[in-house]
Amino acid sequence: MKSSEELMLLLELNGYDVKKFKLRKQLEYEETGNMDLYKHKKFADLLISHYSYVEDKDFFHRNPLTYKKDWGEEIKSLDQFYVTHTDFEGEMTLKEFLLLKDFNEINRESILYDIFDGWVEEYRESSMTQMENLRDMVDLLPKKSKKYHKPSKISLILMIIFALLLMLLYKNPTTIQPKIIPFISNYMVDLNQLLFDSKWFSFFGNIVIFILVLYAVLNNGISMFIRDVRSEKNKNALATFDKWNEDMKNERLKQSGELEDYVDKVIKSPDDSTLDIAILSGPEKLMKKFKEYVKMVENKFDFMTNHYKRIMFWLRMLFIFGMLLNIAFYLVGFLLMKGVI
Repeated sequence: MKSSEELMLLLELNGYDVKKFKLRKQLEYEETGNMDLYKHKKFADLLISHYSYVEDKDFFHRNPLTYKKDWGEEIKSLDQFYVTHTDFEGEMTLKEFLLLKDFNEINRESILYDIFDGWVEEYRESSMTQMENLRDMVDLLPKKSKKYHKPSKISLILMIIFALLLMLLYKNPTTIQPKIIPFISNYMVDLNQLLFDSKWFSFFGNIVIFILVLYAVLNNGISMFIRDVRSEKNKNALATFDKWNEDMKNERLKQSGELEDYVDKVIKSPDDSTLDIAILSGPEKLMKKFKEYVKMVENKFDFMTNHYKRIMFWLRMLFIFGMLLNIAFYLVGFLLMKGVI
């Protein structure tokens, strides 16, 4: 048992609410294919279920409705999976059952529906609980917080203006010459000439432009990241989840329809029992999409909360450094023109 799990278990046993941690762990444990996880409401029960579960690669004994591509290329058809029923002893593959001569069409159809209903009900309960857990995970995340402010727009605008001024100084200094102030106008022309006369000064100017542009890009990127994290936790996110819940129901209905069509086919032609297993994977593909979405939200939020202060500190340092370099560029240029340097 991991130390974090042991700590949370002790906290739960002492009445501490560990719901958020339990939901995260459940999402992690579900990757093993343990279909009993959804039955447990307490973290202690979830741990027992997870650590007592023996994960193996015998996918043909699993619920085929949970099929994923990573199960392997050898898993191609529904009739490869093993089935059990009270009307026959032991277990056999679905294909072997359909080729038995012990049952007439009515009995065979009844047994098939019993088997499929068991698969459908187990998967329905599991997927519904998984969807509820995912929704709870998003809902438990803090809503828009005043604690995490986006970087200053004023500093962003300043850096963009300073960067553009330097670029124009390289390209066409006449566009930034104030005609009513001859001193500054002449200074800009001389500074432009100095860029061509001194390679190291020109290189220095490029470094300043790079720092200014870098700050602007980072400022904008961090602002967008914080905005995205905030938007993932608003009421629109839960409304999106409601829509996804309906999409999940529709996919399960399509899945049940495929199974019903399969029963009709194999009752008439038991020898033709092949059914592409990928046809039944619609709900699982959606579930994977939802889980990836929730993990993305969790990871973004965790990154922001863990690194926010550090990121904002270095961004401020970069702003100060860029401002100082920008001032130093013009000062050094002035000193070069005066022959001081």
